[in-house]
Amino acid sequence: MTWNTAATTGLDRLYHYQPFDPVRLSNIILDKALYFSNPGDFNDPWDCRPWLNVGALADPDVLNRHIEWYIMVTRKHGQNIPENEIQRRANVFRSNPELLIGKMKEISLAIEAAIIEHYRLYCLSSKPDSELMWAHYSDKHRGICLEFDVGNELFSQALKLSYEENYPLYDLTTETEDENLRPLITKSAAWNYEDEYRLIAQEENAAVPEDTLMTQSNYIELPDGALTAIIAGCLAPNSTIIAIKELIEQSTCSVKLKRATRARDQYKLSIICI
Repeated sequence: MTWNTAATTGLDRLYHYQPFDPVRLSNIILDKALYFSNPGDFNDPWDCRPWLNVGALADPDVLNRHIEWYIMVTRKHGQNIPENEIQRRANVFRSNPELLIGKMKEISLAIEAAIIEHYRLYCLSSKPDSELMWAHYSDKHRGICLEFDVGNELFSQALKLSYEENYPLYDLTTETEDENLRPLITKSAAWNYEDEYRLIAQEENAAVPEDTLMTQSNYIELPDGALTAIIAGCLAPNSTIIAIKELIEQSTCSVKLKRATRARDQYKLSIICI
């Protein structure tokens, strides 16, 4: 499976909702430093937390495939373990599948911990006018939304999330690059209103050999011209508008200031330049 990106879906803009924090915004506008989040801090308790399909081990063929996988991996990573000991352990799993189920659960938790240690994500949406996004991520409409141009190497590779009704269960024996990414870009269908895209990076000092972006202390350099506008929420105070204007004036970037406005007679936000 090939994942869709912002480029392949034809988007020209992506949006990031956040509370107004002058220091954080200064990092973006003046220092061109984009902060990537640790997935351990996400508000969805299933997000980036894969679980292996231990129920499938009831099938003898699946059980045997996992035992052969265990033998292969142990030979590769446990070169000091004698072959007769590897086979002994494999026979223990064959005679007592519950032990293998327990081991698979331990591996699930270890994968979750590794994702939190290694990966950093920047979450984006295709929509700047989502009432729920403004409420949930932008301080109840008092925060901001950043508008980014997709026509650059960084944002063009943002991956479109997949929203699924059923929680995906994983099989270590069919592990592929796509499967490795899947826990990072799959969420419950309950979240599909976000129409989310993600930039996926690894912390440089904890990275494993994969072709991803690299962050340093959770930051990555923002390409010139990538930030095109800052949108203030419809309930943002005047002090926020003034602070944003001052930061834009201090920068050398061509960044527009916009505002979300609330329709009085319908459930709708409009984005206007100010």
